[in-house]
Amino acid sequence: MLRGETTMLRAPEDSDDGVLAALRNDLTIQRLLLGRPRPNSLVRVREWVSRLASDPASLFFVIASAEDGSAVGFLQITHMDPIDGIGRLGIAVHPDSARRGHGRAAIRLVGPYLRDVFGLRKIVLDVRADNAAALNLYRSLGFREVGVWRDHHRVGDSYLDVVSMEAFLTQ
Repeated sequence: MLRGETTMLRAPEDSDDGVLAALRNDLTIQRLLLGRPRPNSLVRVREWVSRLASDPASLFFVIASAEDGSAVGFLQITHMDPIDGIGRLGIAVHPDSARRGHGRAAIRLVGPYLRDVFGLRKIVLDVRADNAAALNLYRSLGFREVGVWRDHHRVGDSYLDVVSMEAFLTQ
């Protein structure tokens, strides 16, 4: 468990199923995460968590309130490459807990852990170019834009740009 003042990162528990299922079934959130929304039963949500938790190239954390331990979201690092020292960040916070600093705190907590325990030197991510709140958050945490995929992600009958970003995990 990684603990900050208001936020902690911890292993998933059965009591987290409701929040994780809500995030996996929220069409708006899934679209913001560049996902392809589909119905997710509790069984599918548990399989997703289990798959990530058992993958040696991935980490999965529940983002929880440090006050009472209740789940507010998730943070995942996938495609960890120990040779290049890179991992891919994915994060989501439930709308009921948004704009309280949990996402920011979670990313700050996980960085030193990834560097010191897994030897990662950089994390990368992709974000929709129209997701100003996420772009501002990532920039404020030291991420920099490294490219834009033009007309890359289809939503309905249109295509959106996707921004690729990176942050080095310095001491």
